[in-house]
Amino acid sequence: MAMASSTSTTSTMMDGTTPPPPQQQLRLYLHSEISTSHAAHGVAPHEDYFQYTAYCTRRLHRLRHSKPVKKELVHVRLYKGSLSTRIIEPSATTNPVGNKAKKYAYRAIDLTNLPSQQLASHLNYFLEPLYCAERCWAASLALKAEMNTVMESNNDSSANNSGTALGGDKSNPRKDWSLGKFRAQSMKRLKKAVKYAELVESLALSTKAAPCDNATEELGESKDATSTTAAEEKEDNSVNNMKQEESNIVQPPVDEHTQMEARAYASFMRGNLALEMNQWQTACTEYQMALQLCEALGQGAAAAGTASSSGTDDGNVDVQQLELFDFFNSRAKNVIAPLLKYCHYELQEKGLSPTEKISFLQSSSSIISDGDPLQSKLHSLKNETLQTQATSGSSMSQITFRDNIIPVETKDLRMALLKIQDLKSGWEEEEEEKKRNNNDNTAASTSPTTSSNDDAKFMELLSGYDDAISLVSKELKQLAALKSGPAVNAKKFQLVNLLGYSKYQKLKLVMGRNEELTNGIIQKSNEDEEEGMALKHLEEVAHLYDALLQDARSVVSLPGGGSPDDFDGETTSAIVEDEFYLEANANVLRLRSLRCYYLARMHASPLVHKYSEAIALLDQAERLANEALEEIGACDQMENGDALLENLEKVAAEMRGEKCRVLALSYLSKSSSTGSGKCLLQRLHDYNIPSSPKSIAHVPPKLEPMACKPSFFDVALNYVSEYPVDELDRAMEEYNGTETASSGILGWFRRG
Repeated sequence: MAMASSTSTTSTMMDGTTPPPPQQQLRLYLHSEISTSHAAHGVAPHEDYFQYTAYCTRRLHRLRHSKPVKKELVHVRLYKGSLSTRIIEPSATTNPVGNKAKKYAYRAIDLTNLPSQQLASHLNYFLEPLYCAERCWAASLALKAEMNTVMESNNDSSANNSGTALGGDKSNPRKDWSLGKFRAQSMKRLKKAVKYAELVESLALSTKAAPCDNATEELGESKDATSTTAAEEKEDNSVNNMKQEESNIVQPPVDEHTQMEARAYASFMRGNLALEMNQWQTACTEYQMALQLCEALGQGAAAAGTASSSGTDDGNVDVQQLELFDFFNSRAKNVIAPLLKYCHYELQEKGLSPTEKISFLQSSSSIISDGDPLQSKLHSLKNETLQTQATSGSSMSQITFRDNIIPVETKDLRMALLKIQDLKSGWEEEEEEKKRNNNDNTAASTSPTTSSNDDAKFMELLSGYDDAISLVSKELKQLAALKSGPAVNAKKFQLVNLLGYSKYQKLKLVMGRNEELTNGIIQKSNEDEEEGMALKHLEEVAHLYDALLQDARSVVSLPGGGSPDDFDGETTSAIVEDEFYLEANANVLRLRSLRCYYLARMHASPLVHKYSEAIALLDQAERLANEALEEIGACDQMENGDALLENLEKVAAEMRGEKCRVLALSYLSKSSSTGSGKCLLQRLHDYNIPSSPKSIAHVPPKLEPMACKPSFFDVALNYVSEYPVDELDRAMEEYNGTETASSGILGWFRRG
């Protein structure tokens, strides 16, 4: 927490007395203090508002019991005579029976009673209401999060017909709360947060003067002065009025920067309250005020940093001002602007179609988390759109799988497939953007934030496929107990093909991602390593091809296919050998070949050097590659068949070259060596063999001296000029001059 003071020159009053020294104004970085607390106590990374509420309670205890401010901030009756004690009306303190004042152990505090000079004496007068506001705000969000958890648990319990309590386990004191009570308590806490935020704002702008201690003396002097004339009385009154006016000029306890931060914080809290109460116009006004103040603070920090860097040589102030500039700009852009845009959206929502609403929210919610209102509104709109489409049957009413058109009759399954379609389009857009960033800037594609977002969307898409598979399996179990018949068999045929379609789409997605990872490892290893892929990279590739081979075999055994007339009603019937089955078998052969190839390279690596096993694996890989080329060539409608053929032909050529290399290494490892350092290519006609079996040839070849022909010197003579005698003499004189200048006990070290 940084603090600055502003000073002013002293002056002499009209009666010759010296006024009290001018007060020093504090500078508090309120938003920076809050941001640090959020990051350190669970709000920023984890959204753990219960932990942050407990931290604020502990921090308030430390702030209130600090020795300089304990008398004004502690709520005990021992300090009832302090200035911070709230003035209570007599009607509220008197007892209607007996007319005696009530005695309380609790002392109500009103910090606005404190004079500006006392507020400027310590930071805790501002931090105490600030953390009170933060504690109420965190408690409101914690109750809201618990209410959402209760709603989800109630939905799950109603679906499973289990009568669990509303608030969770028995140890929870809010276990019997209704959703309305959760909402009421959350709003109550948020209103208290606004009250404390406004208190911070009023304290920052306070110009309350200190109480006058000599009022009785002035009154006594005025009563004793009865012998003065009327002119003297008039002059004395004018002098006293001027004194009082000068004494009433009081500065605020904090500087202008802190006042702007307090106003921005209070506006942000009022905007949050208006947002929860669906008062969109008020929320827009408050968020707009907070946004303008944050932008002004950022610009002021940038201007202060520029001025300080030009006026002083110390760079600490510049760094601090630049950090403030980045902080306020980031807060305005990433925190306040999305909320303001959401309020604008709510004001104009009636004039937008559902598709326009979703596109608007998608453009606004790319920088905020799942707990923000933009993201929750986007999810609810998407769910409403999917339910409408699933109910009407206009979208995803049928699918095509293995040359069969299968109708989707149930609403839940249509909605699950529509959700998968939406998630898949979003994930594909993310992948395309990632590839564009990879082409433009390699570092952008390897950032941890982008990778985590991509993994989250991929897992969400897989979860969507699992939901569809579970729905179809549930319906199949219901039909398993029925007797076979034309209608039952037709329904089973539809569900079996739907199950095969859902599993195939999931396996296809996983295989595509794993193959992209494999190609990325191979490409990166070939670019970074001159001597070939390292053993650890070969192991990673072989492991990925092993997983791909398992998924490909699962595709071969998928249910579905054939015609409804040939279906016998058994879900585990014989596999139908159609075009889909042949393509899946061809893919299995291709993956077996690639797996054998990289296993052979693992065995032939210098750390393993099992060359006989590597040669056997290469023979098997080459045989499988030839079979796979024939099968893929026979499948005319195979997806990406031409690209797969081209890639496999390239790898088959590499297999033949790798086999020759491994045979040579095998021969070198079995033969004796004489310790020669030459490679095999330079000793083809010698009987002795080099000691290192790796050294077949130098890549790139080493340079060797060669004799120049006389014509070379004849051509070079045409470019030779006269001997530069004068320039050499000047250079020698300068060199000799530097040598003579090098004197001293260590001067001979500097001579060439």
